[in-house]
Amino acid sequence: MDRRTFLGGMAAAACAALGHSPALAQDYPARPVTILVPFAAGGGQDIFMRLISPGVSEAIKQSLVIDNRVGGAGNIAASAVARATPDGYTLLLGTAATHGMNQALYKSLGFDAQTSFEPVAMLAEVPLVLVVNRDVPAKTVAELVAYLKANPGKINYGSSGVGGPLHLAGELFKTAAGVEAAHVPFRGSAPAITELLGGRLTFMFDTFAATEPYIADGSLRRLAIAAGTRAANAPDLPTMAEAGTPVEAYSWSGVFAPAGTPKPIVEKLGKAFSDAVASPALRARLYEIGFLPAPDTPEALRKRVGSELIKWKAAAETAGLKPQ
Repeated sequence: MDRRTFLGGMAAAACAALGHSPALAQDYPARPVTILVPFAAGGGQDIFMRLISPGVSEAIKQSLVIDNRVGGAGNIAASAVARATPDGYTLLLGTAATHGMNQALYKSLGFDAQTSFEPVAMLAEVPLVLVVNRDVPAKTVAELVAYLKANPGKINYGSSGVGGPLHLAGELFKTAAGVEAAHVPFRGSAPAITELLGGRLTFMFDTFAATEPYIADGSLRRLAIAAGTRAANAPDLPTMAEAGTPVEAYSWSGVFAPAGTPKPIVEKLGKAFSDAVASPALRARLYEIGFLPAPDTPEALRKRVGSELIKWKAAAETAGLKPQ
C-alpha cells in the first residue's frame, strides 16, 4: 500500500469514527426506531408522543415504535437507553424527572443525565400553574402570600407524590415567597385535586390539563403560571415573576439517544422530531393536553439538562429530601 492510499484510508476511518459520514445519515434508518416512554399508556407524555409519532415516522420513512417502559420514576427506561447500542434505533423520551429531579433523589440511577446520552431535540414544555380553592380569600399571588403569612402553621398544600414536580414546585414557591406550608403527598394528581376541591388543601401546583375542568366550573382559581413567559392558551394569566414571586417549574419533553450516537443520525432525528412537534395541525391539540411546543436544538436541550440539575437539587435540599 502506497503512502497516499494509506493516508486516505486512515482519513476515511477517522471520519467514520467521528460519525461524519454522509452515507451514514442517508442509510439510516433501515428498520423501525423504538422510543422508550417512561410513563404508562394513556398518560400525558404517552399521548403527546403518540400525537407526534406519525410525523416523525413520515420524516424518517420508518415506523416509530413506542415502548412504555414504566417504573422507578422513569429510571428504568432511562437506564435501558443509556445501555443501548448507540446506533439511533433506541431512543428515550426524557423529562424533568429523568434528567433533573431524579439525580437529586436517587443514589444509584444506572446512568448520568449529562454523560450517558446524546441530546437529540427539545420538544415541548409543560408548565405548572398555581391554583387555589375558590373559597381561599386570594385572587392574586401576592394575596395568597399575605394569607399564608397571616396563618402560620395552618396551611397545607398537596402534590402527586414526594419528590415529584408538583411537590418541588411547591418548595420553590415557599422559598421564593418566604412562607411556610405543610406538604401533603398523594398517589397522583387526581386525589390531591379532590382534597383541594374539598378545602382540605389551600393551594397546589399542577398542569393546565389537570386543572382545566375545575377552572371552567369555578371550583378552582388559577393565580399564575410557573413559566418564564405567559402561555398562548392563557394570555391573561400572569407569570409567577410578574406576580412578584419568581418561580419556574416545568415538566418538559425531550428526545435523547445513547451517548456515542453518530452526529449525522442525531441531526436527522432532531429535525424529524422538531418538525413533527412544530406542526400547525397539532398545535391546538397539544395545548389541550397542556403541552406547549418548544422545539429546539440538541445544544439547547443539553443546556436545559444542566440548569435543571442545579434547580431541582436546590429544591430537594430545601424540602429536606436526601437521595435514597
